[in-house]
Amino acid sequence: MLSNGTKVWVFLLATCIGFLVLGEHLGGRLGLLLGLLCAVALNALVFFWGETRILSQFQARKWVGTDPWGLQARISTLSRQLSISPPALYIVESPTATAFSVGFSARKPCLCLTTGLLEKLNDEELEAVLAQQLCHVSRMDSFFFGVTSILANSLMSIGEFLDRLWPANFFFEKKQKPFLTLLSPLGWLIVRGVVNRSTYYENDRTAANLIASRERLGEVLWRLEGLAQARPLDVPPCTAHFFIVNPEGGR
Repeated sequence: MLSNGTKVWVFLLATCIGFLVLGEHLGGRLGLLLGLLCAVALNALVFFWGETRILSQFQARKWVGTDPWGLQARISTLSRQLSISPPALYIVESPTATAFSVGFSARKPCLCLTTGLLEKLNDEELEAVLAQQLCHVSRMDSFFFGVTSILANSLMSIGEFLDRLWPANFFFEKKQKPFLTLLSPLGWLIVRGVVNRSTYYENDRTAANLIASRERLGEVLWRLEGLAQARPLDVPPCTAHFFIVNPEGGR
């Protein structure tokens, strides 16, 4: 079975080849050139602006100052056990109790916690959340999630751009969105097709072994599911799979 790191590179390579083949098929040499530009743009977006884009979507700010929860020490200890570099810690101002991680290429990954999570969980529950998210970073799941999110959102952005050029929108007050309607399900299918349940199950198994307690991890995941249903979080399209549990409460 391929490792997650290998899957990431295979997915990126297949996507770039897809751009080239589609461009050549639709537009010959000019289409091939446009396909190459799209492939270069995708890789640049992933490796140079991936984290910035996602963190800005959630208005995450880097943790500075005192650390009454001892989060940095816990992150360092767990990261050492997983043989990874400790990720940078970010805070999202939100009453919803949730967490997610972002990691692209060899750059330092980012771990994001909401203020609601810090207010509602005790020390042992916080440790379980940190372990679960750090395992995603270690397994390169966070990188995989980011690449699929960027690709899916890029398709939707292309749809929005083409809709602005749709001739009918220049003459009618009610705007039509034929391209976004066509490409949005495709973006959703990319995320659903690449990110499957087995990814989460394998990660949870690794995290449970890391903290030596299936029960503790299971209980905190169950509690976070309930908290998300009570106070869901609206997230941008194609980003819900980043989170420890569905932030929209199963909507």
